[in-house]
Amino acid sequence: MVHTRLPLRSAITLIAVMIFNCGVAVAEPNQTSADYIMPGCRDMPGCRDAASLISFSNAGDADEQASLMGFCAGIVVGLSFMGQSYGICVPAGTTSQQVTGIVVQYIDGQPARIHEDFNNFALEALRANWPCSLGASARDPLAVALH
Repeated sequence: MVHTRLPLRSAITLIAVMIFNCGVAVAEPNQTSADYIMPGCRDMPGCRDAASLISFSNAGDADEQASLMGFCAGIVVGLSFMGQSYGICVPAGTTSQQVTGIVVQYIDGQPARIHEDFNNFALEALRANWPCSLGASARDPLAVALH
């Protein structure tokens, strides 16, 4: 009896999957792309105006947005902290909000490239704004990371 139920259950499961799938393949978002991460960057304090505040209909949306904000901040501050080795010299006293604002402005100014890798795009933005030679001395990277 057990052997006949297993194929029947498998067949029912397969049919259910086919019905719910309806032949539509849903691609997972590229979690390294700028278009995935930028909503979190834009919603960070200091990177938006009062008119662009977002209200969330449920806690899941708020949690996801908070995660994206933290992810963006971590990448941008990390790149600015380690920037000297990438030809970036962020001036002492620059806040993390200012650094993130530079990245947001740069990426938003190039909408055709929004599907590119966020890390490389952010690195390019910081290098374009605060270039320095790769051998330049550090300019107190902790000043950025701690604000």
